[in-house]
Amino acid sequence: MNETKTKILIVEDHHATMDGLSMGIGAHQYMDVVGTAMTSDEGLAQAASCKPDVIVLDLHLPGATGPRATIEAFKQAAPGARLIIFSAEARMALIQSVTDMGVAAYLLKSERVAKVIETIQRVMAGEKGIISESVPQVFKKITRAEMEVLSMLARGMKYQEIADQRMTSMATVRKQCETLELKLNLASREQLIAWAVENGF
Repeated sequence: MNETKTKILIVEDHHATMDGLSMGIGAHQYMDVVGTAMTSDEGLAQAASCKPDVIVLDLHLPGATGPRATIEAFKQAAPGARLIIFSAEARMALIQSVTDMGVAAYLLKSERVAKVIETIQRVMAGEKGIISESVPQVFKKITRAEMEVLSMLARGMKYQEIADQRMTSMATVRKQCETLELKLNLASREQLIAWAVENGF
């Protein structure tokens, strides 16, 4: 059977992680590691020249200016590539922000190489929004509006201030917070604020 190999670019600044990914993915009969890079600039150059199908990308790289800017830069360098974020960062605020930018998958570095290979196959089949199973499932139940409320709570804003900024009623904000407490199994507004801060909102 003649099947075209999927071209993979790996951008990762830890040698051991890079070696493990390169060896594992490169050993797959239908995958070809066409480039590796350990800095943002090197990765962008390779993304433009290698024209990969999939980029496995660590967001915290030497020379990178921040997660969102890094993703935008790689999307521009290789418009046709699917992005799989491979990161140790498990804060929900970052994961939400990144997945909202249309990356194909967000995998934690605790995943085995076999899971990365499986994810490459899934995104090449057209799947999007894949997130490591070890990320708390409640993350997927929180709406965009609730994310915004969590962010405002984490900044110390009161119910009335949140209502004013969101152009809604204080009763609506209170109801959203009560719903969040139920979803997150928290007992009070104070616990909700602490959770929002801990998770990077």
